[in-house]
Amino acid sequence: MESRARLLPRLFIDVVLPSTIAALALVLALCVQQTHNLSERQDAAAGQRLARLAGELDASDGISPQAALDRTLQEGKVDQVLRVEWHGSDGRLLSSGASPSLDVSTYRSELRPHGSISSWVSMDVDTHPLRKAQLMVWLLGALCGAGILVLAWLARVSIRHRVLEPLSQARYAVHELVNARHPQLDDTPVSAEFVELRRTLQRVSELQEEQRRDWSAMQHDNAVEALDRLRQSQAATRSKSQFIALVSHHFRQPLQALELFAAGLDQNASGEQQSLFQQMRHSIASMTRLLDALLEISRLDAGVIAVKPVGFTAAELFMRDRTSLNHEAAQHHVELTWRGSHHQLHGDADVAASLLYQLASNAIANAPDGRVLIAARRRGQAVRIEVRDNGPGIAVIHQQRIFEEFVQLQAGESERRGGYGLGLAIAERLARLLGTRIGLRSEPGRGSTFWFDLPRMPVMERHSTNSNPSQKQAPAAWRQAS
Repeated sequence: MESRARLLPRLFIDVVLPSTIAALALVLALCVQQTHNLSERQDAAAGQRLARLAGELDASDGISPQAALDRTLQEGKVDQVLRVEWHGSDGRLLSSGASPSLDVSTYRSELRPHGSISSWVSMDVDTHPLRKAQLMVWLLGALCGAGILVLAWLARVSIRHRVLEPLSQARYAVHELVNARHPQLDDTPVSAEFVELRRTLQRVSELQEEQRRDWSAMQHDNAVEALDRLRQSQAATRSKSQFIALVSHHFRQPLQALELFAAGLDQNASGEQQSLFQQMRHSIASMTRLLDALLEISRLDAGVIAVKPVGFTAAELFMRDRTSLNHEAAQHHVELTWRGSHHQLHGDADVAASLLYQLASNAIANAPDGRVLIAARRRGQAVRIEVRDNGPGIAVIHQQRIFEEFVQLQAGESERRGGYGLGLAIAERLARLLGTRIGLRSEPGRGSTFWFDLPRMPVMERHSTNSNPSQKQAPAAWRQAS
């Protein structure tokens, strides 16, 4: 409606108003011309009659001037002559007719002079009929002007109903089509152009509705196909997890038996045989770690691990695998530091400890002869667990790939450490299980910092834990290094 309110004055000013002004100016010019013509016609008739009278008076030597004046008055009644006067050269004054009213015009003409003194005649003509005729001309002009204004108003109404309202309907239809709705067009009679436009909009609406149905059907088919793929993927994941669990179980027993046989034979073996048995035990340990890592990934992918959030302290979290991590740090000549053990945490302590173990073990393996800091820092309503090392660092282009399975940026170092590129993949799954994510800040040559956030322990649960210090969490029994 706002656009129509602006368009209507614009169309009126550009189309109707110039024609209206031109018509009014033409009517005004015609009225002025007609009024002037009426005045000239009266002046011409009076002048002609006065000239005829002057000619008779000049030419008639024996005719009485009074008789000429009376005849002229009698003949001039048609032209509204009220009084005729003759002023002789000898001072005589002859007249014919009544005394003139106020609304008269006086016409005067001199006669041929007889001696030094001239004579002249005058005629008084009533101008009331002239004024009445001129008033009628102006009245008719005013009526014509009023008619022109009425036509202009009718043109404005016609523009509103025949142009602007169909345009408003077209605008409404386009707006509905843009917003993916079916427009309801009325059947008001309009011009042929707008009828064609209405048909076009109706056709566009039908095409849009048809495309919407096709799109809905396509989306339904895609959703069904995606659901089938998801089911197949879930079935394949479950099958893979079951297969890995089965294979791991069946491989673990022979490996344990091999390890026991190697330990029994090592007691009575020679020096060369002891070296061979030591390599055998090392290989068996590597295979055991790989199977344990695959089993853990399969369990995480299968979703068989239930999360049980409880309250615990950072000190309890650090103590879960502190002995194992200190042993790994001693093997790699790494200085291991712990800070912030006083913070209160909330979550699954076993899963959090496994996640911390994977990040810390990865940091120790990547910072030989270096330093690793494990710290807990408060961040708002959460506590951030950080693992910082001064190793070689990770380039930005590789910081997303390291969380994929079997990704090793330094193949030689990984083989020397006995890793398989599964530790961070397991850590990333553990973080999702906790409802958090693993953050990374690293630059080549400046070390790496991994972290994850855990919520703080609620106040009520904190008081409950402090009142029952005998409650302890059972240590996790399914975490292994990878």
